[in-house]
Amino acid sequence: MKTAIFLGAGASAAEGAPIQSELFRRYFKSRNIKKYPAMFKELSKFFKEIFGIDLTKPAETITFPTFEEALGILDLAEMRRESFRGFDFAGAAPKGNTAQLIRLYLILVMSKAIADGLNEDSGQQPHRLLVQNLRKGLLQKTIVISTNYDLVIDNALGRQINYGVDFAGRNNFGGQGRAVGNSVMLLKLHGSLNWLYCPVCNNLNSYESKKAVLSLMSENRPITQCPTCKSVMSPVIVPPTFYKDMSRVFLSTIWNKAENVLREVDHVVFCGYSLPDADMHIKYLLKRMQTNRPKPKSVRFSIFNYRAGKSEAECEAEEERYNRFFGKARVKYTRQSFEDFAKKPEPYFSR
Repeated sequence: MKTAIFLGAGASAAEGAPIQSELFRRYFKSRNIKKYPAMFKELSKFFKEIFGIDLTKPAETITFPTFEEALGILDLAEMRRESFRGFDFAGAAPKGNTAQLIRLYLILVMSKAIADGLNEDSGQQPHRLLVQNLRKGLLQKTIVISTNYDLVIDNALGRQINYGVDFAGRNNFGGQGRAVGNSVMLLKLHGSLNWLYCPVCNNLNSYESKKAVLSLMSENRPITQCPTCKSVMSPVIVPPTFYKDMSRVFLSTIWNKAENVLREVDHVVFCGYSLPDADMHIKYLLKRMQTNRPKPKSVRFSIFNYRAGKSEAECEAEEERYNRFFGKARVKYTRQSFEDFAKKPEPYFSR
């Protein structure tokens, strides 16, 4: 039997990635805003008219909405075929694509804030330490599931990765298409900063660098052209909102693969993941893998989501959430962090 390591945002935060509530502040207090004046102009209008925020003021003095709040209202408006004044969706309005443009800009701001945070030297590399320890006979017993877009775990694992989906061009982390042989399965449920999608060819392309998505912020962006039809490609990122779009065929393939492989594990280790209410899609996936197996009680769960400054009340509420969802007898809620698990993962693997 195998062990699944489930990586949430807290795992990337251990290496410098900002948490959701800090994404906008981290981006707008940097010098990035001067590099992309067109994007800053559109976002300034959006934040001013929707949230009453003046982006010309110091970011440290602004109370920003969460990323989920900012993007969530746009997603819900599109689902309801409604709009906000001055931010119509595709239609008869002169600027009918304004909302889609703002949505793309918000995703790029999030991507840039995450990438910049990870570029800062935090002195911590728990992902590399974890993989180093897993290479001592445990890596081939491991399946990695991640909700993160960054390439921290990808780089730690190396080039032989099976993403569970075929790529149209070269996949620099595993050769052409799916990696084979002694590859490690890494299923990124919400997409990746190095994936771009062609809506014309319906193809998924993978690049070695996280700059694939970030290149969309530049006017000179040949990497974002489909190598087959030359159409402009789009980022494959599912933002953290209640209204997640999983309709693209390759994302559906990854989710289906995740459910199938999770039914084969006897232990799931959650690292930096709090089982939040917004992740109903993931809760559905996890509940299906728990119940749709010959022996539902054969799977157990361990949680490593402690961080410095986390209160006992927060820990108790989180533990109760896991116990309520999976059943108290199946859950081992530790008061340890992802870094602690990375240092000594061996005791949590079946022999």
